[in-house]
Amino acid sequence: MSGVDWRNTVVAPDDTHHLIDGVALYAMRFLEVLKFHAPGLAPVRDASGAFHVTVDGRAAYERRYQRAFGFYEGLAAVDAGAAGWHHIRPDGEPAYAARWAWCGNFQGGRCPVRDVGGGYFHIELRGEPLYAARWRYAGDFRDGIAVVQNADGRSSHIDKAGALTHGRWFLDLDVFHKGFARARDEFGWTHINALGEPAYTRRFAVVEPHYNGQARVERFDGGLEVIDERGSLLVELRATPHSEPIEGIVLARTAWGRVQLIEPPGGRPFVSKWTRGSNDREVETLLALRGQPGVPELLGRERFDMNDRLLLSMCPGEVVGEPRRLRRFPESEAVRITREVLIVCAAMHDAGWIHTDVHPGNVLAGEPATLLDFACAVRATYTTPWRGEINWGVWEYVPPEQLADFGQLGPSTDVYSAAALCVAMLRGGPPFRVAVQRHFAAGGWPEVRAAFLRARTSQGLDDIPPELARVLGRGLAADPALRPTARQLAEELGHV
Repeated sequence: MSGVDWRNTVVAPDDTHHLIDGVALYAMRFLEVLKFHAPGLAPVRDASGAFHVTVDGRAAYERRYQRAFGFYEGLAAVDAGAAGWHHIRPDGEPAYAARWAWCGNFQGGRCPVRDVGGGYFHIELRGEPLYAARWRYAGDFRDGIAVVQNADGRSSHIDKAGALTHGRWFLDLDVFHKGFARARDEFGWTHINALGEPAYTRRFAVVEPHYNGQARVERFDGGLEVIDERGSLLVELRATPHSEPIEGIVLARTAWGRVQLIEPPGGRPFVSKWTRGSNDREVETLLALRGQPGVPELLGRERFDMNDRLLLSMCPGEVVGEPRRLRRFPESEAVRITREVLIVCAAMHDAGWIHTDVHPGNVLAGEPATLLDFACAVRATYTTPWRGEINWGVWEYVPPEQLADFGQLGPSTDVYSAAALCVAMLRGGPPFRVAVQRHFAAGGWPEVRAAFLRARTSQGLDDIPPELARVLGRGLAADPALRPTARQLAEELGHV
Protein backbone atom coordinates (compact mmCIF):
# COMPACT_ATOMS: atom_id res chain seq x y z
CA MET A 1 0.00 0.00 0.00
CA SER A 2 2.10 2.86 -1.33
CA GLY A 3 1.66 6.28 0.15
CA VAL A 4 0.53 4.92 3.54
CA ASP A 5 1.39 7.14 6.50
CA TRP A 6 2.77 4.83 9.19
CA ARG A 7 1.48 7.23 11.86
CA ASN A 8 -2.08 6.13 11.06
CA THR A 9 -1.40 2.40 11.46
CA VAL A 10 -2.34 0.21 14.42
CA VAL A 11 -1.48 -3.30 15.54
CA ALA A 12 -4.14 -5.90 14.69
CA PRO A 13 -6.00 -7.42 17.67
CA ASP A 14 -4.19 -10.75 17.23
CA ASP A 15 -0.76 -9.00 17.17
CA THR A 16 0.25 -10.71 13.89
CA HIS A 17 0.10 -7.75 11.46
CA HIS A 18 -0.75 -4.06 11.09
CA LEU A 19 -3.96 -2.32 10.04
CA ILE A 20 -4.95 1.05 8.65
CA ASP A 21 -8.62 1.99 8.81
CA GLY A 22 -9.34 -1.64 9.70
CA VAL A 23 -7.64 -3.00 6.57
CA ALA A 24 -4.49 -5.16 6.65
CA LEU A 25 -1.40 -3.33 5.38
CA TYR A 26 0.07 -6.49 3.85
CA ALA A 27 -0.64 -10.20 3.33
CA MET A 28 2.10 -11.59 5.59
CA ARG A 29 1.41 -12.75 9.13
CA PHE A 30 4.05 -12.71 11.86
CA LEU A 31 4.36 -14.36 15.25
CA GLU A 32 4.35 -10.91 16.85
CA VAL A 33 4.40 -7.27 15.77
CA LEU A 34 4.85 -3.98 17.63
CA LYS A 35 3.93 -0.42 16.64
CA PHE A 36 5.55 1.60 13.88
CA HIS A 37 8.00 4.29 14.94
CA ALA A 38 9.92 6.91 12.98
CA PRO A 39 11.39 6.51 10.41
CA GLY A 40 8.43 4.27 9.52
CA LEU A 41 9.67 0.87 10.72
CA ALA A 42 7.99 -1.65 13.03
CA PRO A 43 9.53 -4.54 15.02
CA VAL A 44 8.24 -7.99 14.05
CA ARG A 45 9.13 -11.59 14.79
CA ASP A 46 8.74 -14.72 12.65
CA ALA A 47 10.35 -18.15 12.52
CA SER A 48 13.62 -16.61 11.31
CA GLY A 49 13.91 -14.21 14.25
CA ALA A 50 13.14 -10.57 15.07
CA PHE A 51 13.69 -7.63 12.71
CA HIS A 52 12.00 -4.46 11.40
CA VAL A 53 9.62 -4.07 8.45
CA THR A 54 8.36 -1.21 6.32
CA VAL A 55 4.66 -0.41 5.87
CA ASP A 56 4.41 -3.01 3.11
CA GLY A 57 5.59 -5.74 5.50
CA ARG A 58 8.98 -6.17 3.89
CA ALA A 59 12.15 -6.59 5.91
CA ALA A 60 14.22 -3.41 6.18
CA TYR A 61 17.48 -5.42 6.36
CA GLU A 62 18.77 -9.01 6.35
CA ARG A 63 19.99 -9.35 9.95
CA ARG A 64 17.90 -11.26 12.50
CA TYR A 65 17.79 -10.91 16.27
CA GLN A 66 16.17 -12.70 19.20
CA ARG A 67 14.12 -9.59 20.00
CA ALA A 68 13.74 -6.18 18.40
CA PHE A 69 12.06 -3.02 19.70
CA GLY A 70 10.91 0.32 18.30
CA PHE A 71 13.14 3.12 17.05
CA TYR A 72 13.69 6.07 19.37
CA GLU A 73 15.79 9.03 18.24
CA GLY A 74 16.93 7.01 15.22
CA LEU A 75 18.10 3.90 17.11
CA ALA A 76 16.35 0.66 18.13
CA ALA A 77 17.27 -1.76 20.92
CA VAL A 78 17.83 -5.38 19.92
CA ASP A 79 18.73 -8.59 21.72
CA ALA A 80 21.36 -10.47 19.72
CA GLY A 81 21.47 -13.46 22.08
CA ALA A 82 24.99 -14.49 23.05
CA ALA A 83 26.36 -11.46 21.20
CA GLY A 84 24.56 -9.14 23.64
CA TRP A 85 22.06 -6.30 23.57
CA HIS A 86 22.81 -3.12 21.63
CA HIS A 87 21.23 -0.51 19.36
CA ILE A 88 20.93 -0.58 15.59
CA ARG A 89 20.33 1.98 12.88
CA PRO A 90 17.41 1.72 10.43
CA ASP A 91 19.59 -0.32 8.04
CA GLY A 92 20.08 -2.98 10.75
CA GLU A 93 23.73 -2.13 11.35
CA PRO A 94 25.03 -1.75 14.93
CA ALA A 95 25.22 1.86 16.10
CA TYR A 96 28.38 1.19 18.15
CA ALA A 97 30.73 -1.64 19.15
CA ALA A 98 29.76 -2.06 22.83
CA ARG A 99 27.39 -4.83 23.96
CA TRP A 100 25.23 -5.03 27.07
CA ALA A 101 23.24 -7.50 29.16
CA TRP A 102 20.19 -5.29 28.46
CA CYS A 103 19.47 -1.85 27.08
CA GLY A 104 16.50 0.49 27.00
CA ASN A 105 15.43 3.24 24.58
CA PHE A 106 17.05 6.60 23.98
CA GLN A 107 15.32 9.63 25.48
CA GLY A 108 16.99 13.02 25.11
CA GLY A 109 20.15 11.44 23.72
CA ARG A 110 20.59 9.15 26.74
CA CYS A 111 19.71 5.51 27.36
CA PRO A 112 19.89 3.19 30.40
CA VAL A 113 21.86 -0.06 30.00
CA ARG A 114 22.93 -2.93 32.24
CA ASP A 115 26.41 -4.41 31.97
CA VAL A 116 27.32 -8.08 32.42
CA GLY A 117 28.18 -7.39 36.06
CA GLY A 118 24.62 -6.22 36.80
CA GLY A 119 25.45 -2.50 37.02
CA TYR A 120 23.09 0.06 35.46
CA PHE A 121 24.20 3.36 33.94
CA HIS A 122 23.43 5.63 30.97
CA ILE A 123 25.09 5.85 27.58
CA GLU A 124 25.00 8.47 24.82
CA LEU A 125 24.19 7.84 21.14
CA ARG A 126 27.69 6.53 20.36
CA GLY A 127 27.44 3.91 23.12
CA GLU A 128 29.84 5.69 25.48
CA PRO A 129 29.04 5.81 29.24
CA LEU A 130 27.94 9.25 30.43
CA TYR A 131 29.58 8.86 33.84
CA ALA A 132 31.69 6.41 35.86
CA ALA A 133 29.10 5.44 38.49
CA ARG A 134 27.23 2.13 38.39
CA TRP A 135 23.78 1.82 39.93
CA ARG A 136 21.58 -1.06 41.06
CA TYR A 137 19.00 0.32 38.64
CA ALA A 138 18.61 3.31 36.35
CA GLY A 139 15.53 4.58 34.50
CA ASP A 140 14.81 6.74 31.46
CA PHE A 141 15.60 10.44 31.40
CA ARG A 142 12.70 12.86 31.30
CA ASP A 143 13.30 16.59 30.99
CA GLY A 144 16.97 16.01 31.83
CA ILE A 145 16.33 14.04 35.05
CA ALA A 146 16.47 10.26 35.66
CA VAL A 147 15.86 7.98 38.63
CA VAL A 148 18.71 5.80 39.90
CA GLN A 149 18.73 3.20 42.65
CA ASN A 150 21.66 2.65 44.99
CA ALA A 151 22.94 -0.68 46.30
CA ASP A 152 20.88 -0.23 49.48
CA GLY A 153 17.66 -0.16 47.43
CA ARG A 154 16.99 3.57 47.84
CA SER A 155 16.44 5.88 44.88
CA SER A 156 17.33 9.46 43.97
CA HIS A 157 17.51 11.76 40.90
CA ILE A 158 20.50 12.49 38.67
CA ASP A 159 21.03 15.08 35.95
CA LYS A 160 22.36 14.56 32.40
CA ALA A 161 25.94 14.46 33.65
CA GLY A 162 25.12 11.78 36.23
CA ALA A 163 25.30 14.09 39.27
CA LEU A 164 22.71 13.89 42.05
CA THR A 165 20.23 16.75 41.74
CA HIS A 166 19.06 17.02 45.37
CA GLY A 167 20.84 14.17 47.19
CA ARG A 168 17.71 12.90 48.96
CA TRP A 169 16.99 9.16 48.88
CA PHE A 170 13.63 7.38 48.87
CA LEU A 171 12.28 3.83 49.04
CA ASP A 172 10.74 4.34 45.60
CA LEU A 173 10.77 7.23 43.18
CA ASP A 174 9.47 8.43 39.81
CA VAL A 175 10.58 11.06 37.31
CA PHE A 176 9.22 14.62 37.51
CA HIS A 177 5.90 15.49 35.94
CA LYS A 178 4.35 18.95 36.11
CA GLY A 179 7.03 19.99 38.60
CA PHE A 180 6.52 17.10 41.04
CA ALA A 181 7.76 13.53 41.34
CA ARG A 182 6.03 10.65 43.07
CA ALA A 183 8.14 9.41 45.99
CA ARG A 184 7.74 6.82 48.75
CA ASP A 185 9.50 7.11 52.10
CA GLU A 186 9.11 5.10 55.31
CA PHE A 187 5.69 6.66 55.91
CA GLY A 188 4.11 6.15 52.48
CA TRP A 189 3.74 7.86 49.09
CA THR A 190 3.92 11.62 48.59
CA HIS A 191 4.93 14.16 45.94
CA ILE A 192 8.29 15.93 46.11
CA ASN A 193 9.58 19.12 44.49
CA ALA A 194 12.86 19.68 42.63
CA LEU A 195 14.71 20.02 45.94
CA GLY A 196 13.55 16.55 46.99
CA GLU A 197 11.28 18.01 49.67
CA PRO A 198 7.79 16.57 50.30
CA ALA A 199 5.17 19.00 49.04
CA TYR A 200 2.91 18.29 52.05
CA THR A 201 2.90 16.35 55.32
CA ARG A 202 0.30 13.72 54.41
CA ARG A 203 1.22 10.22 53.16
CA PHE A 204 -0.83 7.85 51.02
CA ALA A 205 -0.97 4.20 49.98
CA VAL A 206 -0.84 5.25 46.29
CA VAL A 207 -0.40 8.56 44.49
CA GLU A 208 -0.74 9.38 40.79
CA PRO A 209 1.21 12.11 38.96
CA HIS A 210 -0.29 15.60 39.02
CA TYR A 211 -2.67 16.49 36.20
CA ASN A 212 -3.24 20.23 35.80
CA GLY A 213 -2.45 20.88 39.45
CA GLN A 214 -4.37 17.95 40.91
CA ALA A 215 -3.59 14.30 41.63
CA ARG A 216 -5.66 11.21 42.40
CA VAL A 217 -4.51 9.37 45.56
CA GLU A 218 -5.55 6.40 47.67
CA ARG A 219 -5.55 6.67 51.45
CA PHE A 220 -4.35 3.86 53.69
CA ASP A 221 -7.97 3.24 54.74
CA GLY A 222 -8.97 2.51 51.13
CA GLY A 223 -10.59 5.87 50.42
CA LEU A 224 -9.85 7.73 47.17
CA GLU A 225 -9.29 11.47 46.90
CA VAL A 226 -8.24 14.18 44.51
CA ILE A 227 -5.68 16.49 46.15
CA ASP A 228 -4.05 19.76 45.12
CA GLU A 229 -0.32 20.43 45.01
CA ARG A 230 -0.36 21.21 48.75
CA GLY A 231 -1.93 17.84 49.58
CA SER A 232 -5.32 19.32 50.50
CA LEU A 233 -8.50 17.36 49.83
CA LEU A 234 -10.45 18.70 46.85
CA VAL A 235 -12.83 15.83 46.10
CA GLU A 236 -13.50 12.52 47.84
CA LEU A 237 -13.96 9.93 45.09
CA ARG A 238 -14.61 6.98 47.39
CA ALA A 239 -15.34 6.99 51.09
CA THR A 240 -13.59 4.58 53.45
CA PRO A 241 -15.09 1.16 52.65
CA HIS A 242 -16.58 -0.81 55.54
CA SER A 243 -17.70 -4.43 55.68
CA GLU A 244 -21.11 -5.87 56.43
CA PRO A 245 -21.53 -8.66 59.02
CA ILE A 246 -20.94 -12.20 57.76
CA GLU A 247 -23.10 -15.14 58.78
CA GLY A 248 -21.43 -18.54 58.92
CA ILE A 249 -19.93 -21.23 61.10
CA VAL A 250 -16.80 -20.01 62.90
CA LEU A 251 -14.02 -22.52 62.29
CA ALA A 252 -11.27 -20.60 64.07
CA ARG A 253 -10.97 -17.32 65.95
CA THR A 254 -7.87 -15.43 67.09
CA ALA A 255 -6.99 -11.92 68.19
CA TRP A 256 -6.12 -11.21 64.55
CA GLY A 257 -9.33 -12.40 62.93
CA ARG A 258 -11.48 -15.44 62.25
CA VAL A 259 -12.14 -18.18 59.72
CA GLN A 260 -15.76 -19.03 58.82
CA LEU A 261 -17.50 -21.62 56.70
CA ILE A 262 -20.02 -19.94 54.42
CA GLU A 263 -22.81 -22.07 52.93
CA PRO A 264 -24.77 -19.89 50.48
CA PRO A 265 -28.23 -21.14 49.50
CA GLY A 266 -27.94 -23.11 46.29
CA GLY A 267 -24.19 -22.46 46.05
CA ARG A 268 -20.97 -24.25 46.89
CA PRO A 269 -19.60 -23.80 50.41
CA PHE A 270 -16.47 -21.70 50.75
CA VAL A 271 -14.25 -20.35 53.51
CA SER A 272 -14.07 -16.70 54.58
CA LYS A 273 -10.83 -15.68 56.25
CA TRP A 274 -11.03 -12.26 57.87
CA THR A 275 -7.87 -10.59 59.12
CA ARG A 276 -7.40 -7.39 61.07
CA GLY A 277 -4.82 -5.67 58.91
CA SER A 278 -3.62 -7.08 55.60
CA ASN A 279 -3.61 -10.43 53.80
CA ASP A 280 -1.12 -9.22 51.18
CA ARG A 281 1.47 -11.88 52.01
CA GLU A 282 -1.02 -14.75 51.85
CA VAL A 283 -2.55 -13.47 48.61
CA GLU A 284 0.82 -13.28 46.88
CA THR A 285 1.76 -16.78 48.02
CA LEU A 286 -1.57 -18.32 46.99
CA LEU A 287 -1.35 -16.68 43.57
CA ALA A 288 2.12 -18.19 43.13
CA LEU A 289 0.73 -21.63 44.09
CA ARG A 290 -2.48 -21.42 42.05
CA GLY A 291 -3.37 -24.88 40.71
CA GLN A 292 -1.06 -26.72 43.12
CA PRO A 293 -2.82 -29.70 44.78
CA GLY A 294 -2.97 -29.41 48.55
CA VAL A 295 -3.40 -25.62 48.52
CA PRO A 296 -6.71 -23.74 48.96
CA GLU A 297 -7.87 -21.94 45.83
CA LEU A 298 -8.06 -18.17 46.17
CA LEU A 299 -11.60 -17.31 45.06
CA GLY A 300 -11.69 -13.61 45.86
CA ARG A 301 -10.72 -10.79 48.15
CA GLU A 302 -12.66 -7.97 49.84
CA ARG A 303 -10.69 -5.12 51.40
CA PHE A 304 -12.06 -2.68 53.93
CA ASP A 305 -10.60 -0.32 56.47
CA MET A 306 -8.98 -2.57 59.14
CA ASN A 307 -10.67 -5.55 57.47
CA ASP A 308 -9.14 -7.77 54.80
CA ARG A 309 -11.21 -10.81 53.84
CA LEU A 310 -10.11 -13.70 51.63
CA LEU A 311 -12.58 -16.10 50.02
CA LEU A 312 -11.04 -19.57 49.78
CA SER A 313 -12.17 -22.94 48.45
CA MET A 314 -13.39 -25.48 50.97
CA CYS A 315 -10.82 -28.30 51.10
CA PRO A 316 -11.50 -31.88 52.28
CA GLY A 317 -10.53 -33.25 55.66
CA GLU A 318 -10.27 -32.18 59.26
CA VAL A 319 -7.23 -30.50 60.78
CA VAL A 320 -4.60 -32.93 61.98
CA GLY A 321 -5.11 -31.54 65.45
CA GLU A 322 -4.16 -28.76 67.80
CA PRO A 323 -0.42 -28.10 67.99
CA ARG A 324 -0.17 -29.55 71.50
CA ARG A 325 -3.05 -32.02 71.40
CA LEU A 326 -3.70 -34.44 68.56
CA ARG A 327 -4.59 -38.08 68.02
CA ARG A 328 -2.11 -40.76 67.06
CA PHE A 329 -2.09 -41.53 63.32
CA PRO A 330 -1.22 -44.89 61.75
CA GLU A 331 2.31 -44.84 60.35
CA SER A 332 1.16 -45.05 56.72
CA GLU A 333 -1.26 -42.14 57.19
CA ALA A 334 1.28 -39.96 59.02
CA VAL A 335 3.84 -40.55 56.29
CA ARG A 336 1.29 -39.84 53.52
CA ILE A 337 0.21 -36.54 55.06
CA THR A 338 3.79 -35.47 55.69
CA ARG A 339 4.86 -36.30 52.13
CA GLU A 340 1.95 -34.34 50.65
CA VAL A 341 2.73 -31.35 52.89
CA LEU A 342 6.37 -31.55 51.77
CA ILE A 343 5.29 -31.55 48.12
CA VAL A 344 3.40 -28.29 48.72
CA CYS A 345 6.46 -26.90 50.53
CA ALA A 346 8.64 -27.89 47.58
CA ALA A 347 6.33 -25.97 45.23
CA MET A 348 6.53 -22.97 47.56
CA HIS A 349 10.31 -23.19 47.63
CA ASP A 350 10.44 -23.39 43.83
CA ALA A 351 8.41 -20.15 43.75
CA GLY A 352 10.78 -18.44 46.20
CA TRP A 353 8.60 -18.66 49.34
CA ILE A 354 8.76 -20.54 52.65
CA HIS A 355 5.78 -21.25 54.92
CA THR A 356 7.50 -20.94 58.37
CA ASP A 357 4.39 -22.10 60.30
CA VAL A 358 3.84 -25.80 59.57
CA HIS A 359 2.08 -27.52 62.49
CA PRO A 360 -0.98 -29.79 63.05
CA GLY A 361 -3.43 -26.87 63.22
CA ASN A 362 -2.39 -25.73 59.73
CA VAL A 363 -2.81 -29.07 57.96
CA LEU A 364 -5.99 -30.80 56.80
CA ALA A 365 -5.76 -34.61 56.74
CA GLY A 366 -7.82 -35.00 53.56
CA GLU A 367 -6.72 -36.56 50.28
CA PRO A 368 -4.57 -34.86 49.34
CA ALA A 369 -3.51 -33.26 52.60
CA THR A 370 -3.93 -29.48 52.49
CA LEU A 371 -1.49 -26.94 53.89
CA LEU A 372 -3.28 -23.90 55.32
CA ASP A 373 -2.53 -20.38 56.57
CA PHE A 374 0.17 -18.69 54.51
CA ALA A 375 0.02 -15.48 56.56
CA CYS A 376 3.56 -16.02 57.89
CA ALA A 377 5.09 -16.94 54.52
CA VAL A 378 8.23 -15.01 53.65
CA ARG A 379 10.38 -14.77 50.55
CA ALA A 380 13.46 -16.95 50.91
CA THR A 381 15.61 -19.39 48.96
CA TYR A 382 18.66 -21.47 49.79
CA THR A 383 20.91 -18.81 48.28
CA THR A 384 18.97 -15.80 49.63
CA PRO A 385 17.51 -16.59 53.07
CA TRP A 386 15.12 -14.36 54.98
CA ARG A 387 16.69 -12.39 57.86
CA GLY A 388 15.00 -10.39 60.61
CA GLU A 389 13.15 -10.33 63.91
CA ILE A 390 11.13 -13.50 64.62
CA ASN A 391 8.12 -13.68 66.91
CA TRP A 392 5.91 -16.33 65.32
CA GLY A 393 5.70 -20.10 65.01
CA VAL A 394 4.74 -22.87 67.43
CA TRP A 395 7.84 -23.61 69.51
CA GLU A 396 7.31 -27.39 69.50
CA TYR A 397 7.54 -27.45 65.69
CA VAL A 398 9.96 -24.72 64.64
CA PRO A 399 13.67 -25.42 64.01
CA PRO A 400 16.39 -24.11 66.34
CA GLU A 401 17.10 -21.12 64.08
CA GLN A 402 13.50 -19.96 64.50
CA LEU A 403 13.77 -20.06 68.30
CA ALA A 404 15.49 -16.69 68.30
CA ASP A 405 14.61 -13.01 68.47
CA PHE A 406 16.58 -12.38 65.29
CA GLY A 407 17.33 -15.14 62.85
CA GLN A 408 17.87 -16.39 59.34
CA LEU A 409 15.30 -18.66 57.73
CA GLY A 410 15.39 -20.67 54.51
CA PRO A 411 13.56 -23.59 52.87
CA SER A 412 15.08 -26.01 55.39
CA THR A 413 12.91 -24.31 58.01
CA ASP A 414 9.82 -25.94 56.49
CA VAL A 415 11.63 -29.29 56.16
CA TYR A 416 12.30 -29.33 59.90
CA SER A 417 8.70 -28.40 60.79
CA ALA A 418 7.27 -31.04 58.43
CA ALA A 419 9.48 -33.71 60.04
CA ALA A 420 8.34 -32.52 63.47
CA LEU A 421 4.72 -32.73 62.25
CA CYS A 422 5.26 -36.36 61.26
CA VAL A 423 6.74 -37.20 64.68
CA ALA A 424 3.73 -35.56 66.36
CA MET A 425 1.26 -37.62 64.30
CA LEU A 426 3.17 -40.84 65.08
CA ARG A 427 3.24 -40.07 68.81
CA GLY A 428 -0.16 -38.47 69.15
CA GLY A 429 1.46 -35.51 70.90
CA PRO A 430 4.02 -32.73 70.46
CA PRO A 431 7.42 -33.80 69.11
CA PHE A 432 9.19 -32.02 71.98
CA ARG A 433 7.84 -31.78 75.51
CA VAL A 434 8.81 -29.03 77.93
CA ALA A 435 7.37 -28.15 81.34
CA VAL A 436 6.53 -24.63 80.23
CA GLN A 437 5.10 -23.35 83.53
CA ARG A 438 8.06 -24.62 85.56
CA HIS A 439 10.64 -23.11 83.24
CA PHE A 440 8.67 -19.88 82.98
CA ALA A 441 8.61 -19.57 86.75
CA ALA A 442 12.35 -20.14 86.80
CA GLY A 443 13.35 -17.57 84.22
CA GLY A 444 10.46 -16.33 82.09
CA TRP A 445 10.18 -16.86 78.36
CA PRO A 446 13.97 -16.87 77.77
CA GLU A 447 14.24 -19.93 79.99
CA VAL A 448 11.27 -21.60 78.25
CA ARG A 449 12.94 -21.04 74.91
CA ALA A 450 16.25 -22.38 76.22
CA ALA A 451 14.41 -25.47 77.48
CA PHE A 452 12.93 -26.08 74.03
CA LEU A 453 16.38 -25.80 72.50
CA ARG A 454 17.75 -28.33 75.01
CA ALA A 455 14.84 -30.65 74.30
CA ARG A 456 15.83 -30.84 70.64
CA THR A 457 19.09 -32.55 71.59
CA SER A 458 17.88 -34.59 74.57
CA GLN A 459 14.60 -36.06 73.26
CA GLY A 460 15.30 -38.71 70.63
CA LEU A 461 13.20 -40.83 68.27
CA ASP A 462 13.59 -44.20 70.07
CA ASP A 463 9.82 -44.81 70.00
CA ILE A 464 9.66 -44.55 66.18
CA PRO A 465 10.52 -47.45 63.81
CA PRO A 466 14.28 -47.29 63.11
CA GLU A 467 14.22 -46.70 59.34
CA LEU A 468 11.55 -44.01 59.64
CA ALA A 469 13.42 -42.47 62.59
CA ARG A 470 16.58 -42.33 60.47
CA VAL A 471 14.81 -40.44 57.67
CA LEU A 472 12.98 -38.06 60.02
CA GLY A 473 16.19 -37.49 61.98
CA ARG A 474 17.80 -36.03 58.86
CA GLY A 475 14.92 -33.58 58.56
CA LEU A 476 15.31 -32.70 62.26
CA ALA A 477 19.03 -31.95 62.00
CA ALA A 478 19.97 -28.96 64.16
CA ASP A 479 22.19 -27.64 61.37
CA PRO A 480 19.99 -26.41 58.46
CA ALA A 481 22.73 -27.33 55.99
CA LEU A 482 22.41 -31.01 56.95
CA ARG A 483 18.69 -31.26 56.24
CA PRO A 484 17.46 -32.63 52.90
CA THR A 485 15.29 -30.48 50.67
CA ALA A 486 11.50 -30.81 50.94
CA ARG A 487 11.42 -32.81 47.71
CA GLN A 488 14.27 -35.10 48.87
CA LEU A 489 12.62 -35.80 52.24
CA ALA A 490 9.29 -36.57 50.53
CA GLU A 491 11.07 -39.07 48.26
CA GLU A 492 12.92 -40.68 51.17
CA LEU A 493 9.70 -41.06 53.14
CA GLY A 494 8.14 -42.73 50.12
CA HIS A 495 10.71 -45.52 50.35
CA VAL A 496 10.28 -46.24 54.08
